[in-house]
Amino acid sequence: MRRLSLRWMLLLPVLATIVVGFLAFALAVDVSESARRLAEVDAELARAEVTTVPPPADADPDAPAPRPDSLPDSGPTTESEQVPPTPNIDDQSLPVQFTVAPDGTVLDNLGITSPFAAADLAYFGATTTSTTATVDNYRVLISPTPDGVVRVTALSLDSYNAALASLRGTLVVGGVTIAVLEAAMAWFLARQIARPLAGVARSVTQIADGGLDTPIAPAGGSREIAELSTDIDRMVNRLRDALAEREQSAADATRARNDMRRLLADVAHEIRTPLTALKGYSDLYAQDMLSTPGALDRAMSRVGDESIRLNVLVNSMLQLVREGKPLEAVEEDVDLVTVAENVVDDLRVAFPSRTITTDLGAVVNVPLTGNPAQLHQALLNLVANACRHTPTDTVVAVVANLIDNEAVISIVDHGPGIAEDERDKIFQPFYRSDPSRVRSSHDGAGLGLAVTLEIALQHHGSVQLRPTSGGGATFELHLPLAEEPTIQD
Repeated sequence: MRRLSLRWMLLLPVLATIVVGFLAFALAVDVSESARRLAEVDAELARAEVTTVPPPADADPDAPAPRPDSLPDSGPTTESEQVPPTPNIDDQSLPVQFTVAPDGTVLDNLGITSPFAAADLAYFGATTTSTTATVDNYRVLISPTPDGVVRVTALSLDSYNAALASLRGTLVVGGVTIAVLEAAMAWFLARQIARPLAGVARSVTQIADGGLDTPIAPAGGSREIAELSTDIDRMVNRLRDALAEREQSAADATRARNDMRRLLADVAHEIRTPLTALKGYSDLYAQDMLSTPGALDRAMSRVGDESIRLNVLVNSMLQLVREGKPLEAVEEDVDLVTVAENVVDDLRVAFPSRTITTDLGAVVNVPLTGNPAQLHQALLNLVANACRHTPTDTVVAVVANLIDNEAVISIVDHGPGIAEDERDKIFQPFYRSDPSRVRSSHDGAGLGLAVTLEIALQHHGSVQLRPTSGGGATFELHLPLAEEPTIQD
């Protein structure tokens, strides 16, 4: 249903009130003026009844002469009651005076010729009481006399009707003029009231359609409209703040959920490798494959080291949950060759079908400080990554070098390699490489290289990727050497 605008809702009642009020006023004026003028005509009839008016000069000579003896004796005629002939006076302004018998026969015609029909004359003759009536545009005074005849005096109502017509025309013109002026003023006032509200309504509509940044300008007009626009603006500002807070809360919840997901993935990734090594050594022992001299002792040593790593990892998790920060890593002198050999031994157990070679002579006895467990994790991630993403018959080589006062451990494979467009993304958390390089969909969550890069940065080093000559990928872990203490003499 289409609703009227505020402008028309204000204008229509005003116009209706003006029209109804003026019609009532015009009706009252018309009735009052009609009654007043009719009373004047009746008074003139009463005067004309006692005044004998001679017929006009051009009256019919054959008409019967007035018979004074047939009229009631009204006393001697005074000079003021004798109206001299006035041939230039309009007949319509003269009274009609005559007497009529009970059967309707005109007896005496004292003025102009009777304009009434026979039916009207019969009505006059049958009247027994004095009365005043309007007959055929004449105001008629009917006065029965004692001798049985009826005296009739009539005046034309043309001037009366003309006066009323003029009055009614004046009322119509005045009413239309007043209505137009009032309508124009009401339209102007309604426009002044509706214009600021229309501006506020347009702004609110845009806000309802999603444009929350739409400003609500201060509206002019009355105090109430200005207060309304101000209150709506305050309400919209509060709505914006509430929506911003909700969006911020949703973003914080999403960030917290992502952080929790990353934490769980990190924990799972950290725990998986020690558990894999423990399971590998237990399988070797169960299959009686640790029979060579020193193999069992070395396996038990590695089981102990991995158990320590698991214990440190669990304690760090508990510290993170309780106090919001992990345990601080303890730096100490690191034997990089031992760390690399332990990594290779663990992965040979975890991947017994893989061939992993080492060349670590370049970093024997090099001064290096850091956290052995973290460096073990970093190297383990790089070598395990090569084992998981290359064919089983591909040789993985762990090679050490000294370059520009840095120890560089290179993990070289000759697998399918890594596409150039992926080299900038592969160290991002949760990034999974091209499926052609992944032999199993359960090989990892995409955190190994991201964790390795973080460990390298904590040790002021870096991780670099370059293609292997002949095909494949080479990951290099760069670790700065420790400064040797200066011996003073």
